[in-house]
Amino acid sequence: MTNLLALTLHIFLLGAMVTFIVVTTPTVFITLDQQSSQKFLRSIFPRLFKYCLVLVLTAGILFIIGKSFYGSIISIISACGFLVNTYIVTPRINKLRDLSIENDIIAKKSFKLMHLVSVLVFLFQILGSISILILYSLNHILFFFKNI
Repeated sequence: MTNLLALTLHIFLLGAMVTFIVVTTPTVFITLDQQSSQKFLRSIFPRLFKYCLVLVLTAGILFIIGKSFYGSIISIISACGFLVNTYIVTPRINKLRDLSIENDIIAKKSFKLMHLVSVLVFLFQILGSISILILYSLNHILFFFKNI
């Protein structure tokens, strides 16, 4: 039962992350001017990362209780990614963005690199959650056919 709840949390996590990529981000850049979009994104990213952190940490704890090694490891690694993105990468990105607006060329390059790091961490977290869902789905399918 705990593993099923943990899987459900990963589904919520995927929903939040994919919605942010597909709906929120494009809408921000289409509807807001640069200053407003910057202010909004600086506000929403830490909140999104903290929300996802709570979901994935809870899932990790539930997987540990349910004795699911793979689920707990992926959840803990994903949680570390949210911690790094929230408290290290995002503040650095914000500082570099401010410097790049002031025409600091090195900051512009560093901003692009740090943003890429953040995006890659986010994408790997999505892939981690998907892998958990696929693994558990395959496990149940194999169990079903094995017991026919």
